[in-house]
Amino acid sequence: MGDIASVVISNCTRDFDKEYHYIIPDKFKDVVKPGMRVIMPFGKGDAPREAYILDIVEKSERSGLKSIGKVVDKEPVLSRRMIELAEWMKKRYICTFHDAIKCMLPAGIGIKSHTIIKLEKNWEDIEKGIKENNGKDIEKGNEKDNEKGIGKDTEKYIKGDKRKIIDALIGCGSECELTELKVKTNIKSLRKHLADLASKGIISIREEYATRVKEKYVRVVYTTLSNDEIASIIESNKLKRIQQIKVLEILMENEHVPVQDIARFAGVSLGVLETLKKYGYIDFKEIEVKRDPFSGVYHEDESIAPVDLTREQEEALKILKNKADEGEFSEFLLHGVTGSGKTEVYMRLIQHVLDKGKEAILLVPEISLTPQMTARFKNRFGDKVAVLHSRLSLGERYDQWRLIKERKVKVAIGARSAIFAPFEDTGLVIIDEEHEGSYKSEITPKYHAADIARFICKQKECLLLLGSATPSVETYYRAENGEIGLIEMKERPNNALLPNVELVDMREELSRGNRSIFSARLAEEINKNIESGQQVILLLNRRGYSPFVLCRNCGYVIRCINCSIGLTYHATGERVTCHYCGYTTKAPKVCPKCKSKHIRHFGLGTQKLEEEVKKCFSTATVIRMDSDTTGGKDSHASILSKFREQDVSIMVGTQMVAKGHDFPNVTLVGVLAADSILNIGDYRASERTYQLLT
Repeated sequence: MGDIASVVISNCTRDFDKEYHYIIPDKFKDVVKPGMRVIMPFGKGDAPREAYILDIVEKSERSGLKSIGKVVDKEPVLSRRMIELAEWMKKRYICTFHDAIKCMLPAGIGIKSHTIIKLEKNWEDIEKGIKENNGKDIEKGNEKDNEKGIGKDTEKYIKGDKRKIIDALIGCGSECELTELKVKTNIKSLRKHLADLASKGIISIREEYATRVKEKYVRVVYTTLSNDEIASIIESNKLKRIQQIKVLEILMENEHVPVQDIARFAGVSLGVLETLKKYGYIDFKEIEVKRDPFSGVYHEDESIAPVDLTREQEEALKILKNKADEGEFSEFLLHGVTGSGKTEVYMRLIQHVLDKGKEAILLVPEISLTPQMTARFKNRFGDKVAVLHSRLSLGERYDQWRLIKERKVKVAIGARSAIFAPFEDTGLVIIDEEHEGSYKSEITPKYHAADIARFICKQKECLLLLGSATPSVETYYRAENGEIGLIEMKERPNNALLPNVELVDMREELSRGNRSIFSARLAEEINKNIESGQQVILLLNRRGYSPFVLCRNCGYVIRCINCSIGLTYHATGERVTCHYCGYTTKAPKVCPKCKSKHIRHFGLGTQKLEEEVKKCFSTATVIRMDSDTTGGKDSHASILSKFREQDVSIMVGTQMVAKGHDFPNVTLVGVLAADSILNIGDYRASERTYQLLT
């Protein structure tokens, strides 16, 4: 192994985004590997910075190299292939190394530096000596202080700002974090004073490093005795308190129990546990627990057990299994009509890959689909499944990432970011609803998940499967021209028919005197469903209450100060919000331009639609699903669960209610203002409309 580490700096600007060479100290030579994070001095001031080791080389043409200061990781967080992917992303998407690498690591894993200021232990004695001598020279007879450079000028030296620093440290128990000390003292030249105090040995300054997310540990209690020994103690009447006996009886049936749980189940205080520990009957330890994102989210469902395949499904599986077994990169489009059984093909193909000892990644376009898809796969594959998406807590995401990296799971399901799951032996990547725009990142690096998947599959020589009932034009063009394989499934299982579709011209409804947002036909069908106990989904692809606020006097429209886009009115809080940049303000009561009071909101959004449904169908229960109601961690799963359990008659929502859901009791779907999507400022507007409505 070489003596030089080639590193890139974490979280730096483009000017510093390049590889730097650092000497590997002898104590780290057997430890460091490519993909590890290190702390090293950077710049003229030797400021400590986090960096990633990309490679280890024998020698460097550069001179005056500095040495690595600290190794952060015990094992590499980046594999060789992930480093290659980061280098490719940097060139392809014109981003920094850090921008690419942060996509591959769970949020919160980054290193944060904390400067700790500590008051030396002997300082209070020095202060006491100053007071006793009333300012006289304390140098005499105090050789220990002389060694630290503290002499007759000490009393004068610690006046003013330095005295303020010392008092703040004493108030903090002799140790304080630099940022906190800044707040407490409010001294402008704080660092200069700290350097002076450190040079005199009065304080010490050290750097500590920590991450926002770590492994989770709980304190548990366990018995140090065998069950026979415990039974003998109880029978011999050695224990006189029933609470102590309850604790031991619980531990006879469990290897260990969290302290809080056993205290609650046995109805005992912590003092009882401490007493049993003194007797030598029990002891405590810390154990790691994995945070479970599946807790309370997915439901057992017998319907997801393997079913008989249709002829088209069998043919598709035969082709795909053969390609997966070839051990070469190949790409296929599975073009199947809605309800043709693509998900069953996915699951059978994943099982085939797992049987070969490989791993699989399944991407879904919406986080709202993740709970449902995860439930089906969790029931089929058990504990082999991990889930990755942005709505997980930092701890859950970190634990799921570790399960994948430690090869304790074989299948990763999630939205766009799940493509970076750190599998070492990927055999299959599936992108469901491949046409969806949500696979394109809107923040730097602006990657497309399909491009990343293609690179990974070429790296690992495995199968990439794109699935859709309405593939994107470019994907279908590539399939038609033979650039990628094409498999079509035109039939639904059990000869099920596609639903009837009716178009209603709302202009004719208006001419008949119907000024409602619902056509007479849709209102009639909704009432029928409510009476028969069946469910309804109403789709309006515009969230908020009203899409714009207009002055009827002068025609002024309230626009975003950043984007020049009309602001959407939200009834909650009576605010107008930009759905592009997030700018928001209170809805004006008078026109900012002409000062007229005739300014109000116009148009229809999901909030107003929900309100209108409650007015027109008073016996129905309504739930809304859009970006405003799904901001919480498990909000998607909660809303879908309520609707699935048939506690709600009508679900109102944006496009997230139209993708991949399976609700057997839904027999009516109404799309309001269906043609409005054609008028959005996107050259793909007609394509998007077709994909959403099909």
